[in-house]
Amino acid sequence: MITRTKRQMLPRVVKVARKEYFWGASTRPGRHSTESSVPLLHVLRDYLHLGDKEREITRILNSGFVLVDGKKVKDRRIGVGFMDLVTIVPTAQSYRVLYDRRGRLVLRNESEKFAGVKYLRVRNKRTISDGKIQLSFHDGQNTISDADLTPGDVVTVKLPEKKFQEILKMQPGSRVFITGGSHVGETATVKKIEVKKSSSANLVEMEEGFETISDYVFVIGSSKSFYELAGKVVS
Repeated sequence: MITRTKRQMLPRVVKVARKEYFWGASTRPGRHSTESSVPLLHVLRDYLHLGDKEREITRILNSGFVLVDGKKVKDRRIGVGFMDLVTIVPTAQSYRVLYDRRGRLVLRNESEKFAGVKYLRVRNKRTISDGKIQLSFHDGQNTISDADLTPGDVVTVKLPEKKFQEILKMQPGSRVFITGGSHVGETATVKKIEVKKSSSANLVEMEEGFETISDYVFVIGSSKSFYELAGKVVS
């Protein structure tokens, strides 16, 4: 099994020095795809600078000092992706994984208000056996639920118990975070949604004067109450 890869070959979302070292960690197959995630080793070593050597990071993980979305993680190669929460237990500090303006995944200091909340975007909804409804989310998770959710909606989840809290619909007035395209990393307010009758993605017009496809729109709240990007970017 390949456990490392050349740094020059790491996915573009990984924000590390490409020429400082020759090797980088490869992502173990999991919830997030390789192209949309950062190996936890790089998050702890190159983003948060909790150790210089791989063995130092391994020791930290084996001690149970790191949580991802409220759960202890010991696998240094697990992929961490958009909207995940990384918590360092000894300092009780949490970090939110977000995109920067260049489409790279970065960490932002999370406030206590949002440290126990995960945002999940519905990617797919289908009926399975016994007529139950299965929801698939942007981070690869699946769950059975009869909640009033459609693809494109976002649900806030209380961690670590993963209890649904609030449903955020993509509609005019919604505050959103842009996850791709030329406006990646920006926040905006939805003005109008143009629904396409073909298989093409819907077009979303923003109050800020630009348009993007619905696939790149991640709802973070309404005009009155929304997720605050107040913390400092640490990577």
